[in-house]
Amino acid sequence: MRNWNYLCMLACLVLVLFSCAEQTTVSPQPTPVQKDTLLLEKRGISIDSNLTRSALLIAGMDTTANYPHPSWNYASLATFAKETTIKYNHMRENRLEKMSLWHKSNLKDAQLSDSAFAFYPFSGGDFIHLHWLMPNANEYFMVAREEVGSFPNLTDATDTTLRNYLTDVDMVLRDIYSKSYFITKNMITDIHHDNRVDGMLPILIWAAAKTGHEIIAIDFFNVDTLGIAILASTGNHRGVTIRLKDVAKKKKKKLTYLSADISDKGFSSRPEIKKYLSTIIPAACNTFVKSASYLMHYELFQDIRNFVLDRSISLVQDDTGIPLHFLDQSIWKVNLFGRYEKPVKDFSENLFQQDLNRAYHDSTYYKGSLDFSLGYHWGSGNQNQMFTYKIER
Repeated sequence: MRNWNYLCMLACLVLVLFSCAEQTTVSPQPTPVQKDTLLLEKRGISIDSNLTRSALLIAGMDTTANYPHPSWNYASLATFAKETTIKYNHMRENRLEKMSLWHKSNLKDAQLSDSAFAFYPFSGGDFIHLHWLMPNANEYFMVAREEVGSFPNLTDATDTTLRNYLTDVDMVLRDIYSKSYFITKNMITDIHHDNRVDGMLPILIWAAAKTGHEIIAIDFFNVDTLGIAILASTGNHRGVTIRLKDVAKKKKKKLTYLSADISDKGFSSRPEIKKYLSTIIPAACNTFVKSASYLMHYELFQDIRNFVLDRSISLVQDDTGIPLHFLDQSIWKVNLFGRYEKPVKDFSENLFQQDLNRAYHDSTYYKGSLDFSLGYHWGSGNQNQMFTYKIER
């Protein structure tokens, strides 16, 4: 009897061990994923399919036939895509492509890298021009007063919500399409009164989609008292980093936007912002300034003006950027393009630079006309652009 009990216990032990061995060799079942997510992951960089599709929707580039939604009016979406594509193609052909070729030629002549860090102060949400100017940069940094805002997941939106949002984003872009810059009073109305968008993030994402990027992730952040970026929740943030995949080049890129006051007063009240910029903006970056309300002409913006001059190896700007007399020509090579004239009526004629006007009539500086319009003088087309770079590097 004792032997029989022993044999039974031994048999049970063998069964338990065999069962455990079986469990350890069974492969876990894969977690179900959506068809579009699988397709995107096969490209080598895992991207966020919902954010990427939402970006394509606002850009009028969504292939909706592959991902049917039960309530959407696809005829309306097709009309939106057609109309926005016409506007964008006109801007691309008449401004963006020409501007890009112009800058590429200047960088080549100056023997400067076209993939260097790209810095754009006083940018608003204007990533579209920054990217076309510096398409090969691996990292972009933009800073302006406008709020970051949020970006909704449109893949679950109702037809009415989707169409209203697409219309609102397109309306916010009206001045970018026609004039190349955001008009401040229109932006204030769009954000604070009409509530079309709640900040610059949708505009950044629109531009990312239009320039051939998919979205890997969006991270919101704030800057602490030590000047260090710390992750923040949606709705309680002053900065955003958008991690992108350049589809054509098959590589990752990073776009960061910070909402901050970069006047001397702003730096004084929040010194951590200047610390953060000093950490994140490297030396020898390529800097772009456009339609900047002549702010760096004033002593109230001395700190950011000096910061740009210190960190930049090249500077593309119009006359609303840093005045010519601040560019030490033992350090900077100055090349002028287009036609210089007095500021448009929204700004004081006292901002007219007599030394810059003389330089435009001096072949030492003047290098030729422009075949594109970029800046405040969109009405007359008499735009001016300055390409400068440091001689010693």
